[in-house]
Amino acid sequence: MPRRASLLFCLCTGLAACVTSPDLPPADRQAQGAAPSLVPISGLLDQAARPESLTAVSLAAAPQARAAALRARAARLRGPVIAASDRARLLASGPSLR
Repeated sequence: MPRRASLLFCLCTGLAACVTSPDLPPADRQAQGAAPSLVPISGLLDQAARPESLTAVSLAAAPQARAAALRARAARLRGPVIAASDRARLLASGPSLR
């Protein structure tokens, strides 16, 4: 059995070596657009160091809003999983489901 597997492997690799690769057109630089311009990182770091748009109120409001949304979601999930009519129908269908 190992001899057949090695023979089959050699046959497949030999056939794969005979295949020619497809002729692909060269990449078109103009179709890709211009290269992005590089900017110095110091300006970006200065901008990140002084956030004018963030205030203490907006920073505190985001977690409180998320907590409220999670509490509302939890309240919606506290209800019964199966509706009362479906539960009654399932229990009435037979003692094997109890």
